[in-house]
Amino acid sequence: MSNENQIVAIVGGAVAGSEAVYQLTERGIRCVVIEQNDLPYGKIEDGLPKWHTKQRKKQMALINERVDQELVDFVPNTKIGRDYSMGDLVNMGCSAVLMANGAWKDRGFPVKEIAKYEGDNFYYQNPFVYWFNHHEQSTYEGEQIDVTDNAVVIGGGLASIDVAKILQVELVSNVLKERGIELSTLELEHKGIPKALAEFDLTWEDLGLQGTYLLYRRNVRNMPLASIPEGASAEKEEKVRQTRAKILQNAQNKYLFRFKDQTQPVGIIEEDGKLVGLRMIENDVINNKAVSKAGTENDVKYSMVISSIGSIPEPIDGMPMEWSTYDIKDLETGEINGLDNVFGVGNSITGKGNIRVSRDHSREVAIYVAENRLPDGGVDMDAVRMEIKELQKKAGYEGNYSAWVAANARE
Repeated sequence: MSNENQIVAIVGGAVAGSEAVYQLTERGIRCVVIEQNDLPYGKIEDGLPKWHTKQRKKQMALINERVDQELVDFVPNTKIGRDYSMGDLVNMGCSAVLMANGAWKDRGFPVKEIAKYEGDNFYYQNPFVYWFNHHEQSTYEGEQIDVTDNAVVIGGGLASIDVAKILQVELVSNVLKERGIELSTLELEHKGIPKALAEFDLTWEDLGLQGTYLLYRRNVRNMPLASIPEGASAEKEEKVRQTRAKILQNAQNKYLFRFKDQTQPVGIIEEDGKLVGLRMIENDVINNKAVSKAGTENDVKYSMVISSIGSIPEPIDGMPMEWSTYDIKDLETGEINGLDNVFGVGNSITGKGNIRVSRDHSREVAIYVAENRLPDGGVDMDAVRMEIKELQKKAGYEGNYSAWVAANARE
């Protein structure tokens, strides 16, 4: 079947979106990438702490390579649900629509009463990491966050370890600065705290810090730090669980944060209108699930709370939802219930902030769509591309992707 008159709309151009672009254009299928930001890097740019320099540059280069080609129309600064409705997108006339818009909304903290303190001793992971990445830039105008000793991170994935690392390197860098020693957070992350301190004949104990706590509701063996392959043997599963414990221990050795498992928050502690801690409860782990133990509640004081319990896709008017995620028929095909030829790919569907998992899922869905779901005879390409030109015009984009990237490059 000829793909000459086929065009697929892809919402989001980062890891999942660019993978879909690659799979489709390799088969001669034109794509339009509709991106909410000026540049299509998504969480590669603002979801990873700034020390992931090599990984970030590598992924950005790959995204640029895939988007900057003749078979791709790029539409920046256009957010579905804000600048262009879901209904308009579905009715644009494309062969199919792939939602690769990621998971930008932090999953709600399990204790709702904490919401009133957001931005005041309580922060969600996504805005916290964004602050860390940008607050030292001369052009930064966002909120300022005062990192304090004895903070707590609630979570258990690789992202939560990154948050604990941010807190630790910020703490140590600030204490050293007070002593006349300039050591950047990037240097501390690269060397590790014990090694960096040793260069100045200092130890952790010399700093007088308690350090950050990372709390997880299940046990170390169940932390989502390494994935267990589907259908894995008992031996392979055990090896992965041991790897999880090793990843955590290596991170603790290098960044000196504290850790406690089998515990979760059930309330908050307030004093004089301030958030000063959390009420915790201990858990048993039964069949790999956390089960609270009655009578084990206890109050623990913390200086600040960071929630790192995962991200979910932002709700879009007209996009069917099932609880807090998109309503899909089948994870493998990504097909959205109630919408014709609309599919979810990557983190918007998998619920995992993992680059490899996101890319793999997008690849599978894009190939499925290309081979099974494109309309016979194609679509009215002229009409679709005319609509695309209007969107580009509204976004101030003139069609030269390389020039656009160069003009909007960050510090």
